[in-house]
Amino acid sequence: MGRGHTFMDEIFEKPDYDPDDQGSFKQNLVFVAMPFLGEDVKEKYSAIKDECSKLGLNARRVDENIGSGLIIKEITELIEEAEFIIFDLTQERPNVYYELGYAHGVGNEPLDILLIAKEGTKIHFDIAPMRIHFYRTTEHLRSIIASNLKEMIYKTRAY
Repeated sequence: MGRGHTFMDEIFEKPDYDPDDQGSFKQNLVFVAMPFLGEDVKEKYSAIKDECSKLGLNARRVDENIGSGLIIKEITELIEEAEFIIFDLTQERPNVYYELGYAHGVGNEPLDILLIAKEGTKIHFDIAPMRIHFYRTTEHLRSIIASNLKEMIYKTRAY
């Protein structure tokens, strides 16, 4: 994102926070951090991609990249470049938690990030106070993605 401040600067009202600093990003790029394996993963990712596409957004996961690049480098670049990031906390994957921490550390703000998890997912202490949207079914997930991203676009873009 390239902001001169971080997520915590806003939350804790530190002097480095600049509400006018939008940072730099690739408009319409959505990075999706989620488990690659497990129950209904392909179906859930397909639903996320479809709902993003309907809003003119391009959802990407790092496993869609080609070649033998350094994966962690590609992940950090996508986190830094994406206009929005979706984190699926289902399955409590350490990499997803790590990537969420990195996203906050490089300056992504609450309206840049959408946290989702399947109902019943255990949420760990450090992020439990954050707004997490729990979904029951893939159709419910579609509804959450569509409504939240639409509002995030509206609130973050100056037309």
